[in-house]
Amino acid sequence: HTKAIKALDDHSNENPVKQLPLNDVSMMDDGSNAAKAHREGKIVPSSDIEAFPGIPSHCIPDLFLVWDFLCTFCRALSLEPIELDDFAAALSFRPVNVPQASSHGDSASNIPVYLSESHIALLRLLLQDPTSENWWWSILETPEMIEEEGEEYLNAIDKKRKTAAAVVKIDMEALLAAEEDMDITTRWLLALEDVRTRKPDNTGPIKSAVRNAIAVTTNQYVKSYLKKAMRKWNRKSAGLVKRAVVWLVDRIREARPDVWGRSVSAQEIAEQKKIVATEAAIEMDRIVEDADEVNDADLNLEVESDEESDFDEDEGSDNEDEYADQVDNQGSPSKQACTMTTKDNDGITPVTTFVPAKPVPSIVDLLLPPGKPTLPSDLVHALTWPPVIGATSCRVLHWYKRRRNEVDDSIREFRELKPMSIAERRARESIASFRVLSECANPVDSNTDHVESAITHLCDGKDYLELTAVQRLCILRILIEAAYDTYHVQQSIEDNFKARMNAIKALDAEERRAKKEAREELAAIEAAARERLAREAQETFVQKKRQEIIQNNEETGDYSSEFLENLQDDDVIDFDEDTKAEYEALPTADSFNKSEVNTVVAKIQEETAFGTSILVVLTLREIEQREEKHLKSLQDKLESFGDLESLYQTHSADRETSAMVDKLLKEIATCIDLKQSLPQLRSDAIDALNDAIDDGTVKALRTAIKTAKVAKLSGDDVETGGIWSLDLLRDAALELKNAESRKRVTEAQKDLVAKRNKCFIRTDPLGRDRYQTCFIHFDYDKSSRVWAERDYILRNGTPDKNEDAAVLFKTPESVSMGARDRDEDFVSSEDRDKPYGNSFLSFSRQEYHHTSELGTLAMHHWSCYTTDRSIRVLIKNLNSTNEKENALKEVLKETLEAMALASVSSDAPQNGVLLNGGSAEGFGQDKKSLPQEETKFRTSGDSDAFSGLKGNLSEDDAALMKGVTSAIGRRIRLRRIPNPERAPDVAQYIMGTITGWKTGILSNEEAVNKEEIDDDVSHRSPTPVPIWRMALDDGGELHITDNEIVEGLVRATKWTNQHPGYIERDAPFLSYRNNLGRFCGRQVDAPSSLTPLAFARQMLKKEQDLYMHLKSRTLENNWGGKCGSRNAWVASLKEYGHTFEAVRDGLLTLENAFFDLTGGFGTNGSSSHDVEAGEQTTESKLSGKDLLYHEVSRFDIELESLGNNVKGLWNNPDTRAIFREIISVCETVSILALGLDLICRNSQGYISRTKSSVVHQPASEQATSAVVGRRRAAMRPGAYSNFF
Repeated sequence: HTKAIKALDDHSNENPVKQLPLNDVSMMDDGSNAAKAHREGKIVPSSDIEAFPGIPSHCIPDLFLVWDFLCTFCRALSLEPIELDDFAAALSFRPVNVPQASSHGDSASNIPVYLSESHIALLRLLLQDPTSENWWWSILETPEMIEEEGEEYLNAIDKKRKTAAAVVKIDMEALLAAEEDMDITTRWLLALEDVRTRKPDNTGPIKSAVRNAIAVTTNQYVKSYLKKAMRKWNRKSAGLVKRAVVWLVDRIREARPDVWGRSVSAQEIAEQKKIVATEAAIEMDRIVEDADEVNDADLNLEVESDEESDFDEDEGSDNEDEYADQVDNQGSPSKQACTMTTKDNDGITPVTTFVPAKPVPSIVDLLLPPGKPTLPSDLVHALTWPPVIGATSCRVLHWYKRRRNEVDDSIREFRELKPMSIAERRARESIASFRVLSECANPVDSNTDHVESAITHLCDGKDYLELTAVQRLCILRILIEAAYDTYHVQQSIEDNFKARMNAIKALDAEERRAKKEAREELAAIEAAARERLAREAQETFVQKKRQEIIQNNEETGDYSSEFLENLQDDDVIDFDEDTKAEYEALPTADSFNKSEVNTVVAKIQEETAFGTSILVVLTLREIEQREEKHLKSLQDKLESFGDLESLYQTHSADRETSAMVDKLLKEIATCIDLKQSLPQLRSDAIDALNDAIDDGTVKALRTAIKTAKVAKLSGDDVETGGIWSLDLLRDAALELKNAESRKRVTEAQKDLVAKRNKCFIRTDPLGRDRYQTCFIHFDYDKSSRVWAERDYILRNGTPDKNEDAAVLFKTPESVSMGARDRDEDFVSSEDRDKPYGNSFLSFSRQEYHHTSELGTLAMHHWSCYTTDRSIRVLIKNLNSTNEKENALKEVLKETLEAMALASVSSDAPQNGVLLNGGSAEGFGQDKKSLPQEETKFRTSGDSDAFSGLKGNLSEDDAALMKGVTSAIGRRIRLRRIPNPERAPDVAQYIMGTITGWKTGILSNEEAVNKEEIDDDVSHRSPTPVPIWRMALDDGGELHITDNEIVEGLVRATKWTNQHPGYIERDAPFLSYRNNLGRFCGRQVDAPSSLTPLAFARQMLKKEQDLYMHLKSRTLENNWGGKCGSRNAWVASLKEYGHTFEAVRDGLLTLENAFFDLTGGFGTNGSSSHDVEAGEQTTESKLSGKDLLYHEVSRFDIELESLGNNVKGLWNNPDTRAIFREIISVCETVSILALGLDLICRNSQGYISRTKSSVVHQPASEQATSAVVGRRRAAMRPGAYSNFF
């Protein structure tokens, strides 16, 4: 019974119902500030960063995706990570000398090194992976190629179309117009449905089903069709019969949905019949029947014998290929559709293949080799990566178009919908980029296709820097989408997943150990609490019995006073049998209930937090009453001495009394002063305590507790010998103890957490709040940044003027982006108006937005919190009773702890005055440089001081500052050199907001930095100057002077608005170097790896490698030797190789030289002097230039010298003319590099074809024997000419 009562008390005290976490719905509108702000479409707290200059807000998710992938898989890519801000700046970078339409392309030298390194790294990863075989050849695929490869490459719907193609002619319009009873139609259709499940070699049941259908139907057109189909039947196989039957059943199913029990109106049935009849008529035009057909009446369907009719009806036939033995002379359905369908019928002709339309070969495609580039290769090089990236992106996008088509067909097949028409397919392919990469797209219904335009731009050989930031982001998105499918990335993820699981297990073990220690500590405290309760009960009992004994003795007088005074506790317990029995019946340590124990445990924890054995907790009113009581006692004690004036005049008081009186007077004066000053201090201290408790970080709690002690909210308790404290201060001390415990656990697990984080898989969010706002921190981003992704609140109509701050209120049209969903793929037109159809669409659209109002991808509002102030406000608005928000709150507190540690470990400031944090590294100054005159900052009144500084601006900068009368509230961008000695050319830029100003006096050191004093500065009197306060975006404050304020404001305006001509040439991203891969060469050469000068060096090297081999294979050398052409060419490149025109002319000269060295065109002996580029050989033949710019003929152009019958550098004059035309009109060094590589490949092919073959030897000895043979031949007189 006692145990049951104790269990009941514990259950009641724990109150599990009240401890249940609240759900999100119940807290949506709980009256809090967060709920009110969300209802008004506002964000609390306001974000510190919302976008990056040059990057549209709807592309922020793509920016994060690309940057996070490049940083997460940095080791797999051999690419050193870069900061997010630098990556965004590199994407939006546009040099000053790059106009919108560059004519020479020599500005490519200014491409940021990180962009070059990242593209080359992705290209190397893709081309080395076996999965690249899937998409590299995708642009060459045709429907015929897919069919020839076999049915394993077809999806389900295409296999069905192939098997159910029409093989017998029929007038479908007349067949559908013939009247027949519904029951009869159903009966013969069910009879023919059995054919679908039969194998072609199971001929008996197929023939029986067809015969039954003929006997049942009254439609003469059906009978005629089935009889014609049976002419193709034979005893061994009935494949064509089955194909004809299945085709007929499918067409009837499409034309007559009412036969299958669906409720359809007569008008809809008529329209469906018309569509099916039109489609069937197109198929009938492709079928040619035999001229010697017999009459339908002569066809005998009777079974000739019982043995012939009793074929094995076992469906487990050995013939798995249903039409393997059927010969159809009409050709494949896909080929028929491609050859016979006209554009006039595209709107009704169903598609027969998922292969997209073949793109026209680009300039880059013509220069690339026929096969996929293999590494190492000069095609994956710092000189060639932009056009090769364009060609790769084109192939990847084409591959995704094909996969998108397969998905469309599969969905329609699953929903039993009719195939889409060719026109519908082409319309969907035209917006394939919006469907594949919707996030990179413009808002819905926009005609701007950034993906296609970027690919076309690069494939045409144009400058990469002419692409916009969105187009560059689209290219990276395509490459990363393909990279996710690579075996290398998948293997990295799998390996890291295994390593992460092991790290998580070790971390879990450490967490279990920490929890075990916490449980043991709590158990020890509970045991101490129980012991205290038992001891207090015993002490209370003994004291009570002692009083009873004394009271009884007063009546009886049995014991003396001396006996009672010497009576010990044990003597009291053993005083008599009843007392002893009562003492033994006292509750033991294990008999107290949970509520009593928890009360004492809390008291022990409070005492431990203050480091005392006795803690007296008081309210603020009780503290004030104590102080008033103490002051009253002092005043009463002072009054006890009488009249103080007479006491001092008569000198009646001794020295001790005078000292006591003086002490009382001082104490009373101090109490009175404190009574006047403490209320404000205590109010501030209480606010600080509340904020620190909400914050939960060690630093904030320690600061608040220190402030509370200064405000006399705790002190020594004279009565108990312990400490008294304010109740709120007690709570802060307990929270500090918990925070220190968390910090110890975090520091103990720091190495394990770092090990786990190295085993990357993906970036997980920190958590979500009640409104499903997702908070994210990226591992490679600044430690103080927390990004938030919010759903927009959809509202129709234009917002009111009072709702300017309601950034979350948007119309459905303004947040929609990408291609719209095709509702007809999911729900048929007749079901779309039904309740179940609408509910299905609403459910499926919740993926885009929780309101189900959008049929497209929805934009999200992204913002970033970077300061400890904004994160603390965010934590304060989170409700701990909500499970999600409580978990998020704990994670954000850990983020604040990390920010505090980073602030403590940051380097000492160098310039300016950095306050309240140290996240702006390199932007501070020592305290000795603080202004000597400290005054409060004002939030207005700087107009005169600011206007006087604008006179030093240039004319253009002054125009930007026109109308700006005050710096308060303006954005500012400061520039500093973090390391002037080691890296004087690398600057650091920081953003902030001007929040106040004052007039101060600078110290001598600061004045020297401002260049305001001369050598005898010590003799000059200080001069007051205006000083502005700058709140940094990353936390902290910076005090800046007049020499920086105007320049910073102009710089911020230009940087934010992407001002034409503005460029930060010493920005950190421009000094990036990839120490892991170095794909652009040495660090000193990396910035100029895509310049004409770099290409000139490459061209000289390639010419030197090939010249000796070509020289030994010709009798007439007009390039080297005494002619001097080669030396002049080398000299011109060394002198003028820095210009694009010089290297382009140099490449054409090199091609001309190699063309002569290889013997021209061989058979007719023509050379470059005989056949000019682009010249027509005949009047009727197109020139090379015409072939190049003709989209149809471009499919047949092949610039590669393939085959052993090619005797020179080029296949024919047209090939050479096309090449020279491409090089003559090109605008970038990259196209020149591809042209050089093509010349080298053709030259190497010529060298390989013209090797000496007098003695055939094994391949391993061929090279050595060739060299020895040439040396021996050269030793004889006249050997040079004889040898060749």
